[in-house]
Amino acid sequence: MDWLFNWTGWLIFGFVLLALELIIPGVFIMWWGFSAVILAILVALVPDLSQAVQITVFAVLAIIFSLIWWKYQHSKDKQDDKATVLNSRDHAMIGTQGFIVEILENGIARGKFGDTTWRVIGTELNIGDKVQVQRVEGITLYVQKIS
Repeated sequence: MDWLFNWTGWLIFGFVLLALELIIPGVFIMWWGFSAVILAILVALVPDLSQAVQITVFAVLAIIFSLIWWKYQHSKDKQDDKATVLNSRDHAMIGTQGFIVEILENGIARGKFGDTTWRVIGTELNIGDKVQVQRVEGITLYVQKIS
């Protein structure tokens, strides 16, 4: 396995890992490939590096690149989750207009929004009133009457 511990071996290994990323996507093997390519450059500049140092540098670079990518992607996912209403039908309801179809007790009513009825709370609601959703708490829509 001495062929791996020169700059051409690391370069080939890096490109094989990068090619594997194309076949097995996931943006993980790519960082190992970049680590091998960087190590190939380092070994070309300093050819007397021992095998132990080369393996250690490769492992450290791969871990650092992977952790940096994971941290970046994790923070981006959190930002995207806050900005999306995908799979959050209740939050997508804000601003939606509908009609009151049933008056219950204690200021609670049922409103029809699209093809679904929701529990709604508002002031001075009557059957047939056009309403707009102002906020959502659980399965209850807080609405305001539209004239």
